[in-house]
Amino acid sequence: MNTNAEFTYKKRLDNIVEKTIEVIESSKEQIFDILEKAKEEVRKLEAQLEELKIQVINVIKEVELCERKEKKSRLKLAFVSKQFGHLSEQAIKEAYEEAKEAQIELALKRREEKELIEKRNELERKLVDNKTIVEKAEKLASQISIALTYLNSDLKEMNTQLEQLKDKQTLSIKIIEAQEEERKRIAREIHDGPAQAMANVLLKSELCEKLIAKDIEQAKIELKNLKDIVQQSLKEVRKIIYDLRPSALDDLGLIPALSRYIKNFSEETGIFVDFTVLSDYKRLSPEIEITCFRVVQEALTNIKKHSKAEHASIKFEFGMRFISIIIKDDGIGFDKENVEQGYGLMGMKERVEILNGKFEISSFKNKGTQIYISIPIRGVEDDQVIGG
Repeated sequence: MNTNAEFTYKKRLDNIVEKTIEVIESSKEQIFDILEKAKEEVRKLEAQLEELKIQVINVIKEVELCERKEKKSRLKLAFVSKQFGHLSEQAIKEAYEEAKEAQIELALKRREEKELIEKRNELERKLVDNKTIVEKAEKLASQISIALTYLNSDLKEMNTQLEQLKDKQTLSIKIIEAQEEERKRIAREIHDGPAQAMANVLLKSELCEKLIAKDIEQAKIELKNLKDIVQQSLKEVRKIIYDLRPSALDDLGLIPALSRYIKNFSEETGIFVDFTVLSDYKRLSPEIEITCFRVVQEALTNIKKHSKAEHASIKFEFGMRFISIIIKDDGIGFDKENVEQGYGLMGMKERVEILNGKFEISSFKNKGTQIYISIPIRGVEDDQVIGG
């Protein structure tokens, strides 16, 4: 690249970075504005809810008093009715009036109780919705702040580093490493945050079952539904954590991690996957192992979503210079020229080609799909060979 071309390229990159930062800064201000308004709305709703809860407690007590009063007036009226011939007309009339007033007062208080409870439930739903908005806005604001920090530091420094990083493969591997580090961070955050929070909600729902004193049977039904939802959410969050970064990949290596992933995939989807390693398993460099894992993961996702296959096979072969992977399914196949983008095949191909590998795919309607991958092995020590 000549000097003029390098200057033009650097100038264009600087403009892109500056404009990107401006747009994100503007978006950040809007997100913070939404966040503050949502927080204020949450505070208002919480105050209203506390006040309404006090009103509900008071009206419940009033209803109980009215019920006792109404019961007392009915007993009195029954007594008067039995003594009809021995009491004055005025006494009988007063007993009837007292019973009628007690019934009307009780009916009004019960209606007031019902309306207050409905209002309280509506406020609780609004509060949950607004808290969800706050959580999403906080998460988005945090992500934007991270993006701005990255753009204001690392991305600008990258302009000077580009002159030294002429090797496309070196740069691409660094990008993959950064992506995978981010996946690790997100996995840790989800594990320590939402998963723990949902477990806590489950405990609180069990406590609520013991505390609720009104319509206990219906309350138990609703709380049981809540527990089921939370348990399912907890299961899904843990699955997300595993998909983001399976710990077995770092701890045990590529083949054990894939074996566990494929086993879970088959149990979840009902698609039988035959996983075969045709030679001794070698621990590879992290960028090669994560590339192989992600490619298999994406291929199985495509099989699940699009192929309508009943069976699939994955074969690994560790050679002296290359690792080869063949992924096949007996699904409906497709025209790869028309769906390549939508199936994520370009991303799979780019991952492999960054490592100077080969990515080939063949598919025909109603005849299934086959993916062939070959990646050169670099820096594998002899003592890293593990019996397959």
